[in-house]
Amino acid sequence: MSGTPSSSQLITNEQELERLFRAGYNRWVEDAKKRLGEDSLGAAPRVVSKVFHLAWTDRSRFHSQEELDAFLGANIQHQAAREQSRRASAHRMDAKGGEHKEHEHAEMSIDEAWDRLSHTLQGGTPEAYRKRASSARHEAAEHMANLGKEKFNWKPVAAIGVVGVSIALGIYFYVDSAGADRAIQHALAAQDVRPIESSYGQMAKIGLDDSTVVLLGPESKLTVPKMFGIELRAVKIEGTANFDVTRTPAQVLQQAFEVRSSNVVIQAKETSSFTVRRFKDDNVVIVHAKRGPIDVRAGENTRNLPEGSAIKIDSAGTMEVPTSEEVAEASTWVDGKASILGKDLRDALPQLKRWYGLDILVQDQSLLNRKVFINADITSKKAAIAAVEQSGGLRFTYIGENMAFQDTLPRGRRTKR
Repeated sequence: MSGTPSSSQLITNEQELERLFRAGYNRWVEDAKKRLGEDSLGAAPRVVSKVFHLAWTDRSRFHSQEELDAFLGANIQHQAAREQSRRASAHRMDAKGGEHKEHEHAEMSIDEAWDRLSHTLQGGTPEAYRKRASSARHEAAEHMANLGKEKFNWKPVAAIGVVGVSIALGIYFYVDSAGADRAIQHALAAQDVRPIESSYGQMAKIGLDDSTVVLLGPESKLTVPKMFGIELRAVKIEGTANFDVTRTPAQVLQQAFEVRSSNVVIQAKETSSFTVRRFKDDNVVIVHAKRGPIDVRAGENTRNLPEGSAIKIDSAGTMEVPTSEEVAEASTWVDGKASILGKDLRDALPQLKRWYGLDILVQDQSLLNRKVFINADITSKKAAIAAVEQSGGLRFTYIGENMAFQDTLPRGRRTKR
């Protein structure tokens, strides 16, 4: 977020987290109940515990109670929406005669809620996640058994021979894969998706239900389908985001985590961390595998991206290795640096607004051709402005109430640059 935080960190240990948890528990449970509805007796405390767990994992960012409250409020809204989707799915299964039954427990006391959260902080697995993972595995096994019984007759294949079996299997899995791809496209385009958007100079950390942590860059939009973590593990990004994917022993549905950006599909089958960038004014998608291998697909082209490597993909699906400058511009923001390297000032100005919320006027149009180089702390507007001044031979000033860049030399004394 924009603004200059205090130097003192609000949450430094579990004792401080417990104090804040107990102080705000009743207020946040009431907030969660309002969002969940009247039948949320046991769900609201779980939502609050999950959100405080997210706050603990991201504790270094909080320097005031106001910053913490803003984070808790936004994530309670998100987690409540996830809980409603999960409950709706369970009701649909019951209506279809499935054996999935969910019994709501009595509302937890503040002591019980803290014990649950403390157990999670020590590496324990919340009951709801274990139950859902077990249910998902049972459904997947039942689904595969039904496929074997109803959808595929092996007797004609046996008569064909080994070559025929290979061809038939190839067709079967191609059709199955194509069906899954269409299902994801449909889910991401549905009216009931949950869009999470950031504005200029803002970033947000989002915890998804499969334990994936998303750091959403400024001027970006993350689309999460309603059934994420229940029937699929796919999201869409417009702008930029970093994804930290953790493979758990009971991973939901045993599916790869998938990100879609423009015409590109990125899949993470193991623990990994990767950055994806494509803003509206970009003509390529850039993917940087920071940790762990990932698979990148565009049309018929597929590339396995090992740890530490990057790829860029144009609208035709052509893949090539990006320059070091392109990789830096796409991914250094995750580590707290904004990189704008060797750009004309006209192209750098929108990025200054994107990363720093700076809307700067340039009256002299000839200055827009100046090359500028920025590699500045993402929280320091002053450092970004100083980098533009130094690299572009410019000076920062005000024209009335408007911020502006001007030449360092008066108009009559300029030399050709």
